[in-house]
Amino acid sequence: MEIKTDERKSLYTIRVAAELSGVSPGTIREYERQGLLRVYRDPSSRHRLFSALEINWVRQIWHLIHEERLNVEGIRRLLTVVPCFEIAKCSREIREVCPVVREKDHPCWASKCLPLCCGESGRNCQSCEVYTLSQQNPVLIPKV
Repeated sequence: MEIKTDERKSLYTIRVAAELSGVSPGTIREYERQGLLRVYRDPSSRHRLFSALEINWVRQIWHLIHEERLNVEGIRRLLTVVPCFEIAKCSREIREVCPVVREKDHPCWASKCLPLCCGESGRNCQSCEVYTLSQQNPVLIPKV
């Protein structure tokens, strides 16, 4: 699936994201707390802002839980099938000391600290290939 630049530029509040996704704001916040979603926050207001890709990802999570009957841990395991250090091509030196690589039980963006390679390069989750590829993983996309 090709990502259109518009999908990354338009940002919506949680209220609008809930309306567009059909998932309540409280449930979206819970997905964030569970580490299934990393939401951009406006630096001045700290409000959550969602792109069209993230709204679609919220729908995917809801589908996996309610239609496919996966629990949060099952979704986390699917998201860690391809480790972030392989996609980001982190050096062996970084992998050996990176706390995110050692955890291995949840996606890198669900970690309390950024992976070392992201911290050094200034990457953020919303523009990271690992994060966007996980949202488009064919294993996670429901059959239509």
